[in-house]
Amino acid sequence: MDSETRAFFQQIIGRFDQIDGRLDKIEQRLDTLEQRMDKLEQRMDALEYRMDLMEVKQDRLKDQLEELQLSQKTFERTATKKFTSLQDGIDAIEEILKINRIIPAAVVN
Repeated sequence: MDSETRAFFQQIIGRFDQIDGRLDKIEQRLDTLEQRMDKLEQRMDALEYRMDLMEVKQDRLKDQLEELQLSQKTFERTATKKFTSLQDGIDAIEEILKINRIIPAAVVN
């Protein structure tokens, strides 16, 4: 090999070494980015797990709220029936007391 060819190949090898150095730096940066992405994925997995727990708790609270609303409606219906029955009893007692003249009858105009 003559000196000209040797110098040419050395230049090419030098450039390849520079390119190799640059590629090493790029590879290091990509490794760093990959590590960061792995950490982000771990965080996202943790957040996803928490969200799943929150959804389960929300569903349970929704069921409890519906059950409470049903209980309230049942209570209101029962209370209304009892108060109506109580009012009927009071009206009957009032009429009996009026008939026996224990209390005065209402004056009709």
